[in-house]
Amino acid sequence: MTALLEVENLVAGYGSARIVNDVSFAVAEGETVALLGRNGMGKSTLLRAIFGLAQRFEGEVRVGSRVVAPRRPELIARLGLTLVPDDRGVFPRLTVEENLRLASLGAAGAGDSRLDPLAPFPELRERARQPAGALSGGLQQQLAIARALSARPRMIAVDELSQGVQPSIVESLAVALMRVSDEHGIALLIVDQSPALATRICGRALIMEKGRIAADVASATATSDYMDLLVV
Repeated sequence: MTALLEVENLVAGYGSARIVNDVSFAVAEGETVALLGRNGMGKSTLLRAIFGLAQRFEGEVRVGSRVVAPRRPELIARLGLTLVPDDRGVFPRLTVEENLRLASLGAAGAGDSRLDPLAPFPELRERARQPAGALSGGLQQQLAIARALSARPRMIAVDELSQGVQPSIVESLAVALMRVSDEHGIALLIVDQSPALATRICGRALIMEKGRIAADVASATATSDYMDLLVV
């Protein structure tokens, strides 16, 4: 498979703190990958460094054959990669419709132009004119993913998919992500506190320990053989 995202010997963190140490991995076009590990192992910092939101001390990030310079979130977005952060990143005073319109302005046409960002979320479509700040946490997470889809991405990275979301909404999020990946060839990189959820969505798992990749395995192997690295 052709590599979409390549991370090579990445060292990253904040200020003088090096939290991610010598991390290398790749995500192929259309591949689904879970990024797992206990709290504090560097998962969110790794995502933020890839997307230009944390300091990169060493290493390289490539999208296709294009090298992405540090601190260039706008460039990685134009290359078709989107991040759903752990705080969801929606604009609370804007309506659902306005949030999606704003996100679509950055669409580079890299992904499938036929993608309807609200197709997986019928309840959200019914609330298109409501302010995002009036939505429940679960519906805000749906909106965050719909915003990512509005950019017609080649890959979506989600930091803490189920955090603060009721189980029924979590299920709809999982189904939506699997569906858009399958139907539109969108690669996924999913971080979640629940290894069972992330590995159900994704076929492959990267397991982090102390800022490094400790294992790169099939998802089924992650939950059966590496639980000591996933739970406290």
